[in-house]
Amino acid sequence: MVLLALLALFCATGIRTLEEKGKENERRALTPEDPEYRREFFCDDMRRETELLSRECRNLLENVEKEAVYFPIPLSSADRSLQISYTDSWMKERSYKGVSGHEGTDLMASCNERGVYPVLSICDGVVTNLGWLEKGGYRIGITSDSGTYYYYAHLDSYGNLKEGERVRAGELLGYMGDSGYGPEGTTGKFDVHLHLGIYLYRDGTEISLNPYYLLRHLEKHKLIYSYF
Repeated sequence: MVLLALLALFCATGIRTLEEKGKENERRALTPEDPEYRREFFCDDMRRETELLSRECRNLLENVEKEAVYFPIPLSSADRSLQISYTDSWMKERSYKGVSGHEGTDLMASCNERGVYPVLSICDGVVTNLGWLEKGGYRIGITSDSGTYYYYAHLDSYGNLKEGERVRAGELLGYMGDSGYGPEGTTGKFDVHLHLGIYLYRDGTEISLNPYYLLRHLEKHKLIYSYF
């Protein structure tokens, strides 16, 4: 009986070891296009186990960790009731002109009034897109030095910026609004919020990454502005 128990224990241990090895091999085979990597991007487990990632996935994660400095919405020193909230809405259904998956995180305003909340750049970079998109409304795109693209959408207005200009982390990009879902100038189709997206462009392909876990990390790095 003792020998049988020991044999069963060794078999169970061996099976667990093989399962763990299999999971490690699966992670090392992941690419940035992989849905699991995109969904779990920057989560605690991924950051703790970077050695299990492929070189490409590890480099992307480390680049974002180095360049992402500030939470995109500052605290208000004038009115502490001005808060924001957000959930992990990655790939939740959206239905404007057809069904699509939500490629970002929506930061919702406790004060549903456009033009109140400043929107700051998460990182240093260059303004590579600025202007109207039918879905995104007034948006601004910042490309970091690593080539990662940070997308800020549904703005009410812009800061004093032009395409091609360099911005610093924490610099004002504009103000949160409710623009989009129609021709230029359309507002009021949804509540005031900031849609944040993170993208990688490789060989002409756009790869979206879930911003939720990065935002959770940046909660500890909020600037304070005076606005009300």
